[in-house]
Amino acid sequence: MLEDFGMNLRDWFHEIRAWSSRAQLLAAVKVRPPRLGGRMRGGEIADAFLAAQVEYLCHRAGVHSPRWTRDPRFVLDEPWFAIAGRRMRAHLLLATPDEFRNRNLFTTSEVELVPRRGRPRVSAAQKLEKARQRQRRYRRRHAARIGAA
Repeated sequence: MLEDFGMNLRDWFHEIRAWSSRAQLLAAVKVRPPRLGGRMRGGEIADAFLAAQVEYLCHRAGVHSPRWTRDPRFVLDEPWFAIAGRRMRAHLLLATPDEFRNRNLFTTSEVELVPRRGRPRVSAAQKLEKARQRQRRYRRRHAARIGAA
């Protein structure tokens, strides 16, 4: 159901907030996720929303969105509004970003990605592995110098 998709999407949004570079964004979105249309009620909406969200994040980060986001199957036949009610629909008609509007989705993005300058954040395990590799290279070079002398 669409509600389950929403919960999984929020988990993904939490991951996005930890990203610190454009490379992390591109690595995470380069492969098209499995289509949900036809597999669950509201799956077409979920597919369109995900494509719009990825395109929105890529546009804000200043990178090209993956090719799969331009698939015409991710455009809804009928307009879909995230909030019912005439006043809110009028607001959404004005406030919806183009990436969503182009897919007949009238909603706003729930997450922003702001790439940071400098090196991307890495985990402690990645730092330890990098230090281990650097130490191994140093020991090899040092052993080669001693052996050559």
